[in-house]
Amino acid sequence: MKKILICVALLVGFSVQGFATPVLERSDFSKKLQKAAGKQGEFVVGKDKFPKSYFLVHQNLPYLVGLSLYHPKSSTLGLSKKQINEIIAIKKSTVPAVIKKAQDIKLLELKLAQNIAIDVNTPQSQYEIVDAIAKLKTELTKAHLKCINAVRAVLTKKQYKTLLSYATKMGFKEKNNKFKIEEIVFLPHPGKFIKMGKIKATKDQKEKITTEVKAVYAPIFQGKIREAFELEKKVQRMVSKGKTKKDTKDLLDKISKLKREAIDSRIDALNHIKKILTPEQWKKINKLTYK
Repeated sequence: MKKILICVALLVGFSVQGFATPVLERSDFSKKLQKAAGKQGEFVVGKDKFPKSYFLVHQNLPYLVGLSLYHPKSSTLGLSKKQINEIIAIKKSTVPAVIKKAQDIKLLELKLAQNIAIDVNTPQSQYEIVDAIAKLKTELTKAHLKCINAVRAVLTKKQYKTLLSYATKMGFKEKNNKFKIEEIVFLPHPGKFIKMGKIKATKDQKEKITTEVKAVYAPIFQGKIREAFELEKKVQRMVSKGKTKKDTKDLLDKISKLKREAIDSRIDALNHIKKILTPEQWKKINKLTYK
């Protein structure tokens, strides 16, 4: 295996604390990551934190490049210009390799899900894919360890101790920046009831919902809502700085338009699902939704 130094500079959102500032301002890197990640798998619970989710050890190790450059208190590290440039060099030389390997892992995981959860294949026939995923994830985590060591080598012992405090729960409180779906009208979610077993759907019905509804309408709805969500965060920042309703009018109009387009796609999807289900199933879905 070609030995390369791999680390990830995940630009997570942090709440500004005190008078400290980040060493560097965040760029549009999160948007680039989202584009590189592609469509989220249909079985993911919550949000796919690409590429972090694809490390073998993705929660119990710190991601020091991002912390050292973009943590809101990172200016307190007192990094010299030489140190900053060295950490930036680590980031620039390694992030592309991280993204590529994470993409390879994700493709294999999606293939595995398709083969075993949707199509009919034996577990034994999928072991080769599982082994390939395990190998790639192990390579990423081994490289992550090298990255931690590389950043440590750039810092003094005191700086490193301070940096580690950023990575602990005691060091900072991460802002809740989770993606939230807030529809303008509360409508049924038939898929949830089918998944929970409250609505007994046939195999044919499930396949039609997957291919004719989820594959067609879900990307439209999610795309519109995600775009609206980003604009909502922008309005929040503007208001926190004293901007008025006049200043935010254009953004609010865009948010309203996006959410209207999103709910239009949801209504179309529900009407399509209604045609797939029996009248009794549809009646029960509405009863469960509005009880």
